[in-house]
Amino acid sequence: MYSQYIRLYTWVVCLLLISLSADAQRQRTRYSHLPRPKRVFAPEHPRYVQPDARQPAIYFPQAPLPGKTRKSIGLVFTTTPPELTEEIRVSVPAIDFNIQRGLTKRLYAIGRIQTQIVQSNVGAGLRWSSQLTDRLFIAPGIDITGWFGALAIKDVFNSQAYGVQAFPSVSVGYRFTRDVQLTVKSEAIMDLYYRSQVGNLAVTYDRRRVNGVAFTFMLEQPFYKQQHVSVGFRAAYSNFNWQLWSLYDTFDRNLFYPQFIFGFIL
Repeated sequence: MYSQYIRLYTWVVCLLLISLSADAQRQRTRYSHLPRPKRVFAPEHPRYVQPDARQPAIYFPQAPLPGKTRKSIGLVFTTTPPELTEEIRVSVPAIDFNIQRGLTKRLYAIGRIQTQIVQSNVGAGLRWSSQLTDRLFIAPGIDITGWFGALAIKDVFNSQAYGVQAFPSVSVGYRFTRDVQLTVKSEAIMDLYYRSQVGNLAVTYDRRRVNGVAFTFMLEQPFYKQQHVSVGFRAAYSNFNWQLWSLYDTFDRNLFYPQFIFGFIL
């Protein structure tokens, strides 16, 4: 007799659990189509981002305030492809100076100078920044650069070269916290003009063509006290790099040019 009561009690408990589970499932289904509430951080939280806030940055695709200027100085290390230097891999540093100025709320101008004393690159361009969310930004743009170099060894070697290139690009930036920002930039590399001369022999190309592509990954964050830095990597895949013009490579194919970038935001 007691066993019957126990079996009856067990069945009642099982039916009750099944009913509760079905009810919970119906509740989840009822509210599953509703958007999850957005998490809001308090102003003192490290992940709090003030709307329309601007942090020190050079690569992050957010325009400076109109009339305001941003600057940085650092180094770019370019590693030579093994196809050009065989077993020797040379990392060639260049001084890198950047300047930006806000023109409107979204439009800003940029300037950049890279130099290795015997060869230099000077560029200028425009960016149009848009804020997609509180943390996500995007900026299409274009840069026009002119490079030039000269190598002269008395009674042995005398060579000069210069050229013009264009870099249409799109940058996407994500702000993780109020101070840490990641930028991914894609570029097309276009040759507009090239001229080199060794002694009395000169070679000129003025065909406008896409020479290659490049992708840049940059992290910008605090370094020490109020100092911020930009650090990242650029991968270029093209058949010409202005820093290596003096090698006069005979390869008519694209090569991989890795670059390490480091800069102090002034």
